[in-house]
Amino acid sequence: MAPGQAGREDPTLRNLRSGFGVQVKGASPSNPQWGFGTAHRDDGAKLYLSPEQTKTLQGNNSQGPVYKAYESIGPQPESKYATLPSSGFGTSTRSINYKTGNPGPGTYKQEGGIGPMTDSRRSTEPRTMFSNATREQVDKVWLDSELMKVQCGKDSPGPCQYAKPSGLGPQLESRYATQPQQKMGTAQRFDKVNLSKDTPGAGSYKCAEAFGKQALSSKATMQHAKIGTSNRDQAKKVFVSREHEKCTFGEIGPGPATGPIVPCFGKQQLSVKKSNPSWGFGTGKRSPGYGADTPGPGAYWA
Repeated sequence: MAPGQAGREDPTLRNLRSGFGVQVKGASPSNPQWGFGTAHRDDGAKLYLSPEQTKTLQGNNSQGPVYKAYESIGPQPESKYATLPSSGFGTSTRSINYKTGNPGPGTYKQEGGIGPMTDSRRSTEPRTMFSNATREQVDKVWLDSELMKVQCGKDSPGPCQYAKPSGLGPQLESRYATQPQQKMGTAQRFDKVNLSKDTPGAGSYKCAEAFGKQALSSKATMQHAKIGTSNRDQAKKVFVSREHEKCTFGEIGPGPATGPIVPCFGKQQLSVKKSNPSWGFGTGKRSPGYGADTPGPGAYWA
């Protein structure tokens, strides 16, 4: 030890931790340790070790002769015993008023067995009734074709009973069609018309030309031919056939050095070309210096 340092504390020993006990640093494992138990002997005797050890403790944890035996008569509180049925005396009082609401003899209404039955349990028997129709009405009932021949003509109208409509004019029956008809007009001739003023003279009508497009729908416009205004270069581009197209092969295509040449270096604009990987210089700023924020010797917690 240097002179003048006697009695001073070494600063390097201040931050050192002990290697005994629980280690707070994850790099240093804590060693196993033992301690004295705080359990009672009764608690330790209840631990299961082996079947032989359990036989020696048989009866030590039982409650002794303090069982409660239930009676076998009456309700059984335990579910493993069934309660037997029992009989008892009623506690209600006897009825003193004998006049109850029950109907007595002769109160029920006895339904007759003849006629329509209102009770659904009983079926109504068939019955026969006398009709109140007249003989004229009975004669009109259809029985068979031979019998109806006897009644033929009785209910038919006699001669001159039908109203025969006329065949001229409007027909009322839908089976007959109404024929077209003409009528004489009742208006007066030339009542409000001045023939000298209202009648057009010679040369008043406008006669449309027969050549060109017809304005009247009653006149059809004839077909006509026109001289085209396109030049020969445009006419050559019209597709006629595959053999005709071979004659103009290469005339419309671009010539040499017409298209722009795309460089193969750098980023490719065309999707059919793949851009190769490239490197570049970084643009980040350099660190201003080291040592300003770096801890020095003795700053670590050992």
